[in-house]
Amino acid sequence: MNQTASNYKFLQDLVNYNFYAEAQATWNVNDLIYDLEKIREQYSRVGESLSKFHKQYLLMVLVGKQLPDMVAELEDITSVESLRTKLSNDKNKKGIHFCLQKLLKQEIRNPQDIIFHLFNSKYRKQPQPPNHEKETGLLIRIPDDVSAKQLLEIENKVRAITGCPYIRIVEIKMGSIILLFKGSQSACEQIESLHEQGLLSYRLGIPIIDVEIIPSHVNLTQWFDNILTSGWQAANQLLTPSQLALVRSAEIKAGKLINLRADMFTHPIVLLVNLARENDDYPEVEITLRVYPTGDNVYLPPNLKLIVLSENEVFQEVTARSEDRMIQCQIEGEVGEEFTVKLVLDEAVITEDFVI
Repeated sequence: MNQTASNYKFLQDLVNYNFYAEAQATWNVNDLIYDLEKIREQYSRVGESLSKFHKQYLLMVLVGKQLPDMVAELEDITSVESLRTKLSNDKNKKGIHFCLQKLLKQEIRNPQDIIFHLFNSKYRKQPQPPNHEKETGLLIRIPDDVSAKQLLEIENKVRAITGCPYIRIVEIKMGSIILLFKGSQSACEQIESLHEQGLLSYRLGIPIIDVEIIPSHVNLTQWFDNILTSGWQAANQLLTPSQLALVRSAEIKAGKLINLRADMFTHPIVLLVNLARENDDYPEVEITLRVYPTGDNVYLPPNLKLIVLSENEVFQEVTARSEDRMIQCQIEGEVGEEFTVKLVLDEAVITEDFVI
């Protein structure tokens, strides 16, 4: 959590709100409220802070409450219709939905939208796998009418079924909802097997459209055909204009938001991969790996390591200093070659496997 944020009275008072403890178990509530308060102060005419209504509403959203469940908990709200009216009017007054839209850069219309977009953010707590544990990706496609509460429950049910404490949703895509999980190979295979037996929908309590284990390696050659690996985004969705200025426009580039949890704090960073080659038939690819701070962080966390491994041997390694805004490694390889990237900060280790 942002250390400055912990000193603010509006954060200290949060512990007295209903559902705070329940929300805090899944979300970095203090960081979220702190960042929303800064937006509220910036856009409201007199620098107003979020009201008790705003914070109580948000806490109930974070634990999966729907509008009918909220009526009895919110002051001066007598019906679902009066709550909808207040939220609509509140949005015009730079209220909670307005602030969430500015923060998440997504349209917010209802509690379900908030949960969906926060799932892909730094504000959700995620268990990390043991160091050196290889992970497997798993896609589960579900109908788009699932409630926010059901969505929050799916992750815990999958953990209970598989016995894997760190299997987790790392991305949600809209449409028919696609949940991208990461966990142990055996856990992912167990979920796939239950689906093939026709038992997964019953165990999770929701209809399941499809389940698919996805390749463990990020295929970089596909990026030249504009096919981005699930979990990766266009660079302009993750970086600031000043950060993008360092990247040559002719390069193929994509990034991934990564949350490193170390010393009780969450450090959001972006891993950016840039690709360049002379022509479509040229077998050799020039790869530049860059790591940037994100959010309100100007500098990378000191001692963050960017490590490139080839055939399980360290090929390159660079360590962030106290005021580094970016660190990078440059490598070259031919189509079909594999390499691994590790991001290490104290006890936190994130591993990404690539094939050119």
